[in-house]
Amino acid sequence: MKSKIIGRKQLLVGALVLSLGAAVFVNWYYTNPKGIQQTEPEVTSSVNLGDAQYVNSSAVEESSDYFTSAQLNRTKAHDNAKEQLENIISAGETDDDTKALAQERLIKISEQIKLEADIENLITAQINNLCLVTLDSENAEVILPKGTVNDDVLIKIKDIILSKTSVSAQNITIIELK
Repeated sequence: MKSKIIGRKQLLVGALVLSLGAAVFVNWYYTNPKGIQQTEPEVTSSVNLGDAQYVNSSAVEESSDYFTSAQLNRTKAHDNAKEQLENIISAGETDDDTKALAQERLIKISEQIKLEADIENLITAQINNLCLVTLDSENAEVILPKGTVNDDVLIKIKDIILSKTSVSAQNITIIELK
């Protein structure tokens, strides 16, 4: 009777070893890059992804520089206005009505800054190019890089501005850089 139990255990161990060997072979067969079967063709390329490419892009650099400096100037103007209003609010000799007006104007400037940024982001997403948006209570001005203005772009920009602001369509100005 002992010989039957030992025989069964040996058969079970042998079957497990065979299964493990088959699994190792199948794994090696499908993952061996230069083995029996190659599942994907080998692609060689001398181009490294992410390498810098030099192109003649002086116009792009000039427009990008313009937008960077214009946004910086706009930010400085907003900061100066906010600073003056905060000085009025914190001044001890300012009456309550003037402080209330300054606080109200400070809130409007903050809302205007956020709205300008939101509209710029939406326009950039729609036209896939840089832009600069300047808003006041009655007018909206959008500056775009050279070569981006066409009928489709004009419609998209006007739709965005009309949906986000109370500016009327005739008070929207779209300017293309030269």
